[in-house]
Amino acid sequence: MAKFTERRLETDVLVIGAGGAGLRAAIEAKNLGAEVMIVSKGDLYSSCTAVAMGGMLAVSDKNDSIQSHFEDTIRGGDYLNNPALVKLLVDHAFERVKDLERYGTKFEKENEQYKLFPYTGSAVARGILALDPYQGGYIKGLIQEMNRLGIPIVNHLMITNLLKEKDVIVGAASLDFEKDSILIINAKSVILATGGGGNLYPLTTNPPCITGDGYTLAYKVGCPLQDMEFVQGRVCMIFPQALRGMPPPGDGLVTLGGRFYNILCERYMKKYFPNQMEMVTRAQMAIYTQKEINAGRGTLHGGVFGDLSGVPQEELSKYKSFLYACAQENFDPTWQPYEWAPGIHHFMGGVIINEKCETGIQGLYAAGEVAGGVHGSNRIAGNALTETQVFGAIAGKNSAKRALSIPRIPISPSQIISVRDQINEIFNRKDGIDPLEVETEIKEIMSKYVGVVRNEEGLRKAIQLLDNIKEHKIKKLCLFEDRSLKRVGKILEVENSLLVGHLITSAAIMRTETRGAHYREDYPELNKSWSKNIIFQFEKGQTTVK
Repeated sequence: MAKFTERRLETDVLVIGAGGAGLRAAIEAKNLGAEVMIVSKGDLYSSCTAVAMGGMLAVSDKNDSIQSHFEDTIRGGDYLNNPALVKLLVDHAFERVKDLERYGTKFEKENEQYKLFPYTGSAVARGILALDPYQGGYIKGLIQEMNRLGIPIVNHLMITNLLKEKDVIVGAASLDFEKDSILIINAKSVILATGGGGNLYPLTTNPPCITGDGYTLAYKVGCPLQDMEFVQGRVCMIFPQALRGMPPPGDGLVTLGGRFYNILCERYMKKYFPNQMEMVTRAQMAIYTQKEINAGRGTLHGGVFGDLSGVPQEELSKYKSFLYACAQENFDPTWQPYEWAPGIHHFMGGVIINEKCETGIQGLYAAGEVAGGVHGSNRIAGNALTETQVFGAIAGKNSAKRALSIPRIPISPSQIISVRDQINEIFNRKDGIDPLEVETEIKEIMSKYVGVVRNEEGLRKAIQLLDNIKEHKIKKLCLFEDRSLKRVGKILEVENSLLVGHLITSAAIMRTETRGAHYREDYPELNKSWSKNIIFQFEKGQTTVK
């Protein structure tokens, strides 16, 4: 039996995740007087928010309106959004911009007015863009405010279990990779802000630690998950090879002159959208690009060409980190085309929340990409960062109010024993399979059969292959010579990926229509009878579907 050091900590509010939603939640909770602790599997710069373009949708111009932002969001989601959540998003977006400015984030302005970026999916230019895009410019103010308030953060710590006493969340168990120890955290309120699960797929814009952990944590304690079939792809570079996974600015800056071509040098979006061409939603960009690739009109590297030569130099020059990365590869995007394919970018589905960011399990809240309901079947560009700030603040406020109004519930010894047994079981496996091998296998299955273009035959093949991994491989994942808790964490990540991949695939089989980011080539039309959400819940040891 393995021997580990074991530590205990207490806090009022535990925030799991250090991206935009997690930091904003922690700031709000701290301002209300709660004791707050943030934990991150990576570090402050390993979240999607830290590497984002830094644009958020918010109404700031007299020619725009909150109603227009609401309608664009609902229309973009093909009317599967929760309207109450969308209303919160659009009503509070500009307040959260002003908060960020107070914290220290600087936004692009012209004559003291925000210089608005024209994102696809919005009726008017509405994007308020942070300076230093893709270089942490957006998250800068949140980090400064976190430090000013003295909010503690523990990096390189993976939450393995949410701990529940009589249907109330009372904390979490975790692996501390740096100290190679188990850390048990007792909390009155817990906020999930873990992001999405882009690394279920081999091509993604997400940083490496985004593996769907939050969905699994919530699902296993009984939280219902919705809309898991809706996984958004976006423009993602595949060549030059060193830039693979990097999103070119603003979906290829198509609103400022960027264009897409297939291997025949055809501006192929004209075939599908003669009037709009590239000026379509991210879902449409990804779907019809994948159709071109599948039809054999892709490049040798399996993508299409993106052309930035038509973008004004003064606009392109703003993206210093992108241009620097290109220059390191002796590549000049001002005249040389880059190659791209749809890379997994954002999960629209997730944990069901109400207007207070409550999950339905007492003491557990969720905000940001881990939560579902805001974006429906497809998120319009620019709404993700808005979501982190609006719902991060709401989750922080309500979790703190709860924590300050109730006594602490201790964690029972049986819960701790269960956590130890789980880790010891993995350590005691003598022979087995390399988790990296199975991780790659899951990614290949998801990419081949559950990617941007789907059909029933492929989806059923995916279920069969995922079931085979569950039955014959998942309990044989072995540490081999690396007998560290970090390696245990990798095994648990693979288990999480398998579960989330199975939920995505199961929902995709059920939804026999095309809607938003879910494209079924065997059911290519939207079906009004499917104007409903698919919900999974783990109850009494089995999955129920509603």
